[in-house]
Amino acid sequence: MLKKTMAVVLTASFVAGCVQPLEEYRPVVDPGRTNAAKFERDLTACRSVAKQAEADYTKRQQEQMGANIMAGILIGAIAGAAIGDSSNYAAAGAAYGAGAGVAATDTELAHGGPRRIIDRCMTERGHKILNDLGKG
Repeated sequence: MLKKTMAVVLTASFVAGCVQPLEEYRPVVDPGRTNAAKFERDLTACRSVAKQAEADYTKRQQEQMGANIMAGILIGAIAGAAIGDSSNYAAAGAAYGAGAGVAATDTELAHGGPRRIIDRCMTERGHKILNDLGKG
């Protein structure tokens, strides 16, 4: 059970790492209706705003994940101990609870949010974004 939970946690971490870096994100615009120099200036400024938001999101996500893991460990250990007399049940419950704590952490905010911020920022600066928000 512990190995299975750890495999799920590692897989989720790997998949989360496959997201395009914010520095490479470019919203889709109609080049015929966009001033290229203004677009690049605005994109640089909007990326700066998004990077700060991403740093804030990541910090909150780590704090949330830590709290979720601790709550999961405690609840899982108590539930495991209540099910059986063996410490193996408590350990398995704690491992499952830790995995559930990781799974309950909102990662969409940290990965998708900054791209949506760039898109909104660029729209506010007068650029017509053609892609879905955050999906450039």
